[in-house]
Amino acid sequence: MTLASAALVALIVLLFAALLFGGLIVVGRTVRGSREARRARLAKPARQLLLAIAAGDDDPAQIEELVRLPEDVWLAVEPSAIALLGKVRGEAHTALVDVFERRGAAWRARSQLKRRDPVARALAAEVLGNLGRKDALLPLCDLLGDPDADVRVVAARSLGRIGDAGATQPLLATLPSRRTVPAHVVATALTRLGTAAQGALLASLDDPRAPIRACAAEVLGLIGAAGATVRVESALRADPAVEVRVAAARTLGRLGTRTALAPLLDALEPQHPPVLRAEAARALGELGAVSAAPNLTALLADGEYAVAHNAARSLLRLGNAGRAALVATEHRAHVRPRHSADPDEEPDPDIVLGAAHAREALAAAELDDRRKQTVP
Repeated sequence: MTLASAALVALIVLLFAALLFGGLIVVGRTVRGSREARRARLAKPARQLLLAIAAGDDDPAQIEELVRLPEDVWLAVEPSAIALLGKVRGEAHTALVDVFERRGAAWRARSQLKRRDPVARALAAEVLGNLGRKDALLPLCDLLGDPDADVRVVAARSLGRIGDAGATQPLLATLPSRRTVPAHVVATALTRLGTAAQGALLASLDDPRAPIRACAAEVLGLIGAAGATVRVESALRADPAVEVRVAAARTLGRLGTRTALAPLLDALEPQHPPVLRAEAARALGELGAVSAAPNLTALLADGEYAVAHNAARSLLRLGNAGRAALVATEHRAHVRPRHSADPDEEPDPDIVLGAAHAREALAAAELDDRRKQTVP
């Protein structure tokens, strides 16, 4: 066989393979489209029942109709039902939970947690969380170490929905692990556990791992644990990790106790990291302590933008006293020093910098006031 003949044969084989592959794609899409159309056709009447229940119509007859749907119809509408279960509240949620429970969805979801398919595991975890199944606590905690990142996230969120304080330590333990869960997901889940998790969170402030201490300090503020103030103040003053002290400063601002004033003022000092000083400046505004106005005013000329910016915004939150300090700072940039004989002499750079931050904050406040006046 000549080289030209071999090339022709190869070309024919490649064309045949391309045609075969293209045909398989077309057939696959056709079959998939047909399957989806059939599923949509089957689900349409049941989806209308779901929407009626979500709208507050908890007619027992409609609930019974959903419970008695043929299996193929239920499987077609189940994804919509699961999505709806995670969105509705009150009586509509209770009615949907009743439907799922009576159809054996909890048992089926438990059996899916060990599937090889990560999508199946995640879907099962979501169902158990939306159903609030406390008996799923341990299996869901096991999923926090799942090889798939999405499964771990869904498991964490489901533990938050279930609301069992026993999930506190397993959730926190994911933060420094090899198979981690994003800190904001863990914090949200822990917040949903509420004050029942306070004891475990306080104990976690002594954990040797900084990410766990930081998250615990953050969540104590999110759940409004005023009784934890002394311990959080101690973390702000003495914890060796900056991320923990920043979280502690943020929490003290949220908790709003007067004893937090002294440690927050101390955190403004120049020897501390800029990120901590900026957070302390912001927290003092949330605290609403008018006595902090002089300290915040001094920070308007700080060389770190975030520190000066947060100080200016916090002064706004202190009411009339804070605004007066901003106005006075802004005005100083326009006053020529008395000792100067040169009318063109520029004012002190610190004065100019402080005035710029004051002007920005006052302008933002004015825009906000105008916006409120135009809202009917």
